[in-house]
Amino acid sequence: MELRHLRYFIAVAEELSFSQAAKRLNIAQPPLSQQIQDLEREVGLKLFDRSRRKIMLTQSGKDFMADARNVMDSVAQLERRTKLRSEGHVGRVAIGVNMAIISPHFFSTILRRFRYKHPEIDILLSDYLSVRQIEGLLSGEIDVGFLRLPSQIPELLETHLIKRETMRLAVPSGHPLARKQKIAWSDLANERFILIKPDSSRTYYDGLFFKCRTAGFEPKIEHYTNNMSTQIWLVSAGLGVAPLPTTPNILKRSGVTFISLPPDAPVYETVMAWRRDDLSPVLQRFVEFVRHGE
Repeated sequence: MELRHLRYFIAVAEELSFSQAAKRLNIAQPPLSQQIQDLEREVGLKLFDRSRRKIMLTQSGKDFMADARNVMDSVAQLERRTKLRSEGHVGRVAIGVNMAIISPHFFSTILRRFRYKHPEIDILLSDYLSVRQIEGLLSGEIDVGFLRLPSQIPELLETHLIKRETMRLAVPSGHPLARKQKIAWSDLANERFILIKPDSSRTYYDGLFFKCRTAGFEPKIEHYTNNMSTQIWLVSAGLGVAPLPTTPNILKRSGVTFISLPPDAPVYETVMAWRRDDLSPVLQRFVEFVRHGE
């Protein structure tokens, strides 16, 4: 039994006329009659009562009609979803994100708008450090990542710049540096730094350490944290100073003052990364959505 047999059967059952069904199917009537006979022989059932002037469905034919429609509806649904999947409207995208560095407002807005526009695409999120995301991208564990740009990006990966952030220095509000309009790198020689773990901020801190060493001192690391919220909390407690992005929701914190770093300070670069050879339509749709906002 082939799908065409079901299409032919449904057409005859709905028209209750071989001639009208043949016109509807755009085929000759004799081959249509032969196909229906072949179908009846294959299923072992008499589907039509041909004893009257107008053919009628037998009870077996009525039962078969319900099943045939279900099959054809399922085939139509399969064809529709296959087309949507090939166009990137249906499927799944596995996303890695370093929540220690990404703006929550930016990321939640992207996901909300994408889900609204593409409700049939499932999103799988993993909160990974930047280095872990690169491993996941290369292994195929995740499809796309939002991470801190490393000093050397693997050739297999493509990136799109999300944000470049000028950095400022968070200091306790009562700190002597809080009263300065400008500072030099040498002013930080005796300060205790509170940094995010190197795995998530390696590129930025490499640049920071280079500036300190060029100024003639080795930076003193007091604490490593997992996120900016903890950094800010430790600064407010007077336990050190922390280089942080100028994100608005970070600037509003009691007990903490932000001052400008020297003009040659490194910047944060947050990127979206994915594999060049991954041609998944869903991934490509997500990448284009983030790139162009549509």
